[in-house]
Amino acid sequence: MNLEGRYLRNRKTLSELDQLKLATTRVAIVGCGGLGGYIAEELARIGVGKLVLIDGDRLEVSNLNRQILATELNMGQWKVEAAQERLRSVNSEVTVDAVRGWFDEEKGPELLREVDLVFDALDSMNIRVVLERVCHQMNLPLVFASIAGWFGQLGVSLPGDFSVLSIFGRGERGVENTWGNPAFTPAVLASLSVAEGVKLLVGRPPSLRHAWLQVDLLTMEFERFEIC
Repeated sequence: MNLEGRYLRNRKTLSELDQLKLATTRVAIVGCGGLGGYIAEELARIGVGKLVLIDGDRLEVSNLNRQILATELNMGQWKVEAAQERLRSVNSEVTVDAVRGWFDEEKGPELLREVDLVFDALDSMNIRVVLERVCHQMNLPLVFASIAGWFGQLGVSLPGDFSVLSIFGRGERGVENTWGNPAFTPAVLASLSVAEGVKLLVGRPPSLRHAWLQVDLLTMEFERFEIC
């Protein structure tokens, strides 16, 4: 690994030891749409060693407004395969496993068997709760985020916390289906999620355990709520 080249601009934020830790970590991203695509991009650029991308959807025209993986040339391609190709050109040092399929409780333990951290970039409330439950059973930390219109939420759930269940446990689909999403909302929430994830990967305490951050990009207000 060339710490003086590719990762030189990380050095004022991350130590050499932090960078080496990132290179040995394995991260799963469940959902590779607007949020998941940006999360994958940023993790590859910062130097995470292995990414496991899980999504059962293909790219379509309506993705072009906000999903970094979507181009006019790859419509119809599996999102995880589009991500794999893009990330290979961004950082060839990162191993990217593409899993074409939806996450569920039965397959979950096998899909997450070798990872150190999981990102929830889903739009199904029910599957969010399932993902958190599987992560806790496997003693895995989880960074979760949701987006809709000008708004977003994110937090961290460590084993035993059940933060996702507390916040999202009473619904089937997010309000994204009603409010849609512009390009900037997934980009902002993905960056905040990656910041929390990097802290966990290098051994720093996350800022949003037992809490969630409400992001309002219309008024530019960020508010933290405790989860009791």
